[in-house]
This record gives sequence, structure tokens and C-alpha cells, in this order.
Amino acid sequence: MPLHSGPANSRAVPASAVPESPTVDADWFEARRIAHVAGSAVPVRTEHLPIGEALGRTLADGVVALASLPGFASSAMDGWAVAGGGPWEIGAAILAGEVGVAVPLEPGTARPIATGAMVPPGTRAVLRAEHGIEQGDTLGLAPGVDGHEPRDGAHIRLAGEEAPSGAVLLAADRILTPPQIALAAAAGVDEVLVRARPRVELVVLGAEIIAEGVPAPGRVRDVFGPQLPALLESLGLRSVGVRRVHDDLALTVAALRAGRGETDLVIVTGGSSRGPSDHARAAIVASGGRLLVDRVAMRPGHPVMLGRLCDGRLALCLPGNPAAGLLALLGVGLPVVDGLLGRPPADLCSEIAGCDIAGSGRGVSLVAAVVRDGGAQPCDRQSAAMLSGLADADTVLVVGPDGARRGDRVAAIRLPW
Repeated sequence: MPLHSGPANSRAVPASAVPESPTVDADWFEARRIAHVAGSAVPVRTEHLPIGEALGRTLADGVVALASLPGFASSAMDGWAVAGGGPWEIGAAILAGEVGVAVPLEPGTARPIATGAMVPPGTRAVLRAEHGIEQGDTLGLAPGVDGHEPRDGAHIRLAGEEAPSGAVLLAADRILTPPQIALAAAAGVDEVLVRARPRVELVVLGAEIIAEGVPAPGRVRDVFGPQLPALLESLGLRSVGVRRVHDDLALTVAALRAGRGETDLVIVTGGSSRGPSDHARAAIVASGGRLLVDRVAMRPGHPVMLGRLCDGRLALCLPGNPAAGLLALLGVGLPVVDGLLGRPPADLCSEIAGCDIAGSGRGVSLVAAVVRDGGAQPCDRQSAAMLSGLADADTVLVVGPDGARRGDRVAAIRLPW
């Protein structure tokens, strides 16, 4: 798809090209829904992975059993493989891993057998170890055991009883768990086709931002670069780098265009409000994109935006204030990530309010809180620009516009760290 043909070095965008500020901020829950749908619509890339490296990845195709499961009739217990009725004449033992157990058991004979070992032809059942007693070369039932033991077919795992060869073990779009990986491996699968990890680039806007050291007066440290790439990696994305850009429209447009073909998601921090140095909104439009979400009824973090660029990539624009940006990522960004990964949107959890919590009067308030025996208590020192409260938090409460009373059950976001 061709890039937008407008001049990349233009500092101005026609006023008609910049969307009008909406009269009502988007509902927080609706913004999350839109974000998930948008993430789900990004074209999927796939890759083959060894089964041992696929934990937590989303299947792009079904997994088919390459062999029957189990592949042969085997003993489910330590004991004896027996044929006919007892007492039984005892033969040579059968151990797990032995192959070519082809000589049939004759009626009235038994062979000691280990769990998982192949049962020989002619086996009627496996008599479990605690139900038998050996006397010389003869096997009989232990005292007190029902004389009808063992029942026909007892303690034998039949070939293919779990799944025949060619059966679909796991459907596409499953998120691989340890038991699912074990199931695929048991059926002979060595590699699986999974969704490739979506690629994300972080663009940090702000002429005042420095990458390291103690900032001089008028400057501030970049707080997003040191944390977001690792966080996004832990969520299942692949970080492709951090780009720091001054507050300039042309530079912001160039940064958005730079990731074409290399990223699936661009996260922009700063520049999402409507001040004289905020260019994220105009840059999305100038690069041929359109806004899907433009401001959300949430505090803090309401300047958050989500746009789709002309090549299908998403641009998630977070407020530059540290806590506001991170809370916007938790509220609106996580559904984008779930969509990119082919997962359903994560459910909110809930907590009991440990005290009365004031609402904002409109939209939701995202409140960093600690959970104690008496319920969730808001942290001290929290605002759009403060990180201390969020650094101490166990959860983030989603408080409605009317607030919450002590003892109320309040929706909450599960923290991904």
C-alpha cells in the first residue's frame, strides 16, 4: 500500500484534516471493545516453532496426531499380565521400553509387567501388584482379593483410546498450555504453526526528555523507555526498539512511517493532548491514518488515542504524564494486545472497597490500590504525574462516576506484573 503522498517535512496540517475534538469522551468500556476489535483486525503473521518453545503462543493451525495415542496397548499398573484364569505360571518380566513383545501369553500364564510396558498378545488383563502374591513360580490372588479379579481388560491402556492417528488434538487459536504441549508431544508432534509475536515500537515524544542521568531543570527523564519494552515483551509482543523524537509534526509523521513493514503496533507516549506541542493526532492524519478512539472518559489518562495507519498498523498514543500513560496502557492498551495475540479480551476482576472512594462525576476513575484484610485501599501519592502510588499498588480499581462505598464490590484490572 503506498505511503501518504503529502510532504513529510510539512509542519502544518490543514485544519479540516485534523478531527474535531469530540464533545463527549468515549466510554471506557466501549473504548476497550474497539481496541480489542482493532487489534484482532491486524494481519496475522505465522511461524513454525519447536513444540518446546511454544508455551503461551497462539496456534495458527490445528495440531493433528501423527500417531495413535497411545501407540500400543500398554499396562496402566505395575503388576502381572495374565491370560486365562489363575493360578498362573510366571514367565519373564516385561519392562517399559521393551519392543517386539510378540509372543502371545498362553492361558494360565502370567508375566510381571511395569507401568507403560507393552502388553503381549493374548493378555486378558493386568493384575495390579497389590492384588497378587507369588509363591515360587506360581502367581495367585492375595488374601482378601475378590476371586473375580482381574476383570477382563482391567488396567490395560488400549492403542488409540485417547486419540487415533490423524485426529485433531488442538484447534487453531488455542493458547498453548503445558498440558497441551505435552499432549502434542505425546502424539509425535515436533513443531507447531503459531502466530508470530506482534512487533511493537515505542516512540517517546518530547524535547524535554533525556534518556539517562539526572535531568537538569526544565528536563525530565524518560520513564517509558526503561519499562514498556520489557513489559510488552512479557505480554507476548516483540519489542523492536525505542525511538525518541522532539515535539515536531514532521518528525512525528516520519517516526510513524518509519516502522512500515517492520511493526504491527506503534506506541507513542506524549503528544496526545491538544496543546501547542502535541502533534500525535495530526501526525496520524498526515500519515494517511484515521482515529478509532480519540479521548476516553477516564481519569487519569483521558487523552489516550488509538489510530489505524494507512498500512494497517495501529498507533496507540498514551498521555505523556507517567501514571496517566501507564494507566491508559492498562485500560485501553491491554485489549489491543489481546487482539493482536488472537486472545479474547481479558476479564476484569473485582475487589471489595475498603473505604469510601470518590468518583470523578463522569467516566471512570482508575485508582491504584493495595489489598488488605479490610479490602482495597487507595494508595497515597497518586495523580497523573505521580508514580509512587502505582509503584505500591496490588491492583487498579475501576471506580464509576458516582464513586464507591466501603464494602462495595468494585471492578478492577489485574496488573500484568
